[in-house]
Amino acid sequence: MKAHNLLIDKNIICELSDGTILRSDVYRPTEAGEFPVLMLRLPYNKETPRYYNEYLEVPRMVEAGYVVILQDVRGRYASDGEFYPFVHEGKDGYEAVEWAARLPFSNGKVGLFGMSYHGYTQLAAAVEQPPSLKAIAPVMTMADPFGDMIGNESTPHAIGKFETWVLGSIIEDQLKRKNQLDDLQLNHYLEHITEYLHEAPASQWSPMKDLDPDSFFFDVMQGRLDDHFIERVQLESQLRDVDIPALFMGGWFDALLSQTLQAYKAYHGEKMLWIGPWTHEQMTGHAGEKFFEVAAKNIGVDQITDPTEVHIQWFDKWLKDKPLYIQKPVQLYLMGQQKWAAYEEFPIVKQQEYFLESNGKSQTSAGDGKLVSIPSCQVTESSLTLDPYNPVPTRGGGSLIAGVDSGIFDINDLHERNDVLVYTTKPISNDIQLLGTLKAEIWCSSPTSLCDISLRIADVDPSGRAWVLMHSFHREKVIDSHPICLLAEIGTTAYTLPKGHQIRLDIAASNAPLYDINLNNDKTTKTHKDGVVANETIYHGGKMASKIIVPFTMI
Repeated sequence: MKAHNLLIDKNIICELSDGTILRSDVYRPTEAGEFPVLMLRLPYNKETPRYYNEYLEVPRMVEAGYVVILQDVRGRYASDGEFYPFVHEGKDGYEAVEWAARLPFSNGKVGLFGMSYHGYTQLAAAVEQPPSLKAIAPVMTMADPFGDMIGNESTPHAIGKFETWVLGSIIEDQLKRKNQLDDLQLNHYLEHITEYLHEAPASQWSPMKDLDPDSFFFDVMQGRLDDHFIERVQLESQLRDVDIPALFMGGWFDALLSQTLQAYKAYHGEKMLWIGPWTHEQMTGHAGEKFFEVAAKNIGVDQITDPTEVHIQWFDKWLKDKPLYIQKPVQLYLMGQQKWAAYEEFPIVKQQEYFLESNGKSQTSAGDGKLVSIPSCQVTESSLTLDPYNPVPTRGGGSLIAGVDSGIFDINDLHERNDVLVYTTKPISNDIQLLGTLKAEIWCSSPTSLCDISLRIADVDPSGRAWVLMHSFHREKVIDSHPICLLAEIGTTAYTLPKGHQIRLDIAASNAPLYDINLNNDKTTKTHKDGVVANETIYHGGKMASKIIVPFTMI
């Protein structure tokens, strides 16, 4: 059938070597001839409008002279087979690329595009190195998909993100395929998902036990993934052997930013990197309570029309041998300056150390916690309460869980909690640009075997509002309450702090429901539910001078 100036072929069959049939919707130019192919392989239904004209605009890609193929991956929607996350995407991706290259309207050159899970499908296919794959464009994605979901009790687990993904994006089609979908039952859990995210233990999560007790969800939550499976789906080390050109794109408020950067740094082939003030949900410039201009249109230092045009120019270079009219390979949006900057590589800038200082009363923003340039000679300590039944909530940053928006929000209310330690610099004397990865060295101890530390960075404006920029969560095994130095990355940013503003670090012992909660009895809410209140200790000064390391440039 025709639609505007393109032809659409629905549910075209791609038969894999094991006999499994994948189905694709093909969008192609009306004129006769052979064209390069751009393919998106996804588990979220190729019929969804978001993948046709929101994330990227398929009609414009066709107008630019491409055949565009949207393909349901194995076991999802129109495609046959059984879906199990990530495990089939390498081999299936290789075969899908070579199938696309052989289509009668294809010129034999194929590119892959897509974000999140379908960014992973590109990396998995690229590792297999199909001969016809000439370029990829992984956006807001990861190379090691179970990185924060596997491991024993001594590692943190992003259970809220995983529960949101499975219940919100995966389970409905799985139940339909089994003829077990009860719309009323599923809608109940979806309507109340924010409440169920706080249910423990996650390994026995009642929505999934009720809806699909045989789901892969329990393989992950109950630690049943074997080493062979994990090695098969973890790609980061293999990216060093890939030479297919790759366009990476990330968002300053995307929950997968650190994973995107890890994949970008590991990737061997020619590559570009764009990071905008985007969330996982949208690339408009809206990020929580803030809006950033020139984030959706006229982006980059070259003022490319939008992300669709960036993709077209990228694929024109590698699939059509056209010049690439983008000056430098790294394009970063500088928040606060409302502009883009370009670099030959991710910039390395000066670093400033700020040491935590307190006389033991750093609880709440009304306490005595400070960030100072010179550490105190004397060791002091602040008590950090962890109440498993009243955890500190997840707020802003890159969250990607139901009920929690990503982006910048005022978190002053969190800084009024007695179980949050707050450390703030003096007002800065000049505008500075935070640019790079903020890190921390936090001396801490716990009365139990697990020490949990949540770190959050905020911009405090002259009115006293504290705008969260990023957060991270860390868990370390401790022995006999002996102090340890926790080395942590808090997050990566490009954010301008105007003169008169302050940098604030807050420390909590929980970040829920994004991460599982330490129950203070050697267990967490991933596998158990009953716990007790306990107090961790944060140290400052002397031989245990906790600090944050801030990358910056002067403006």
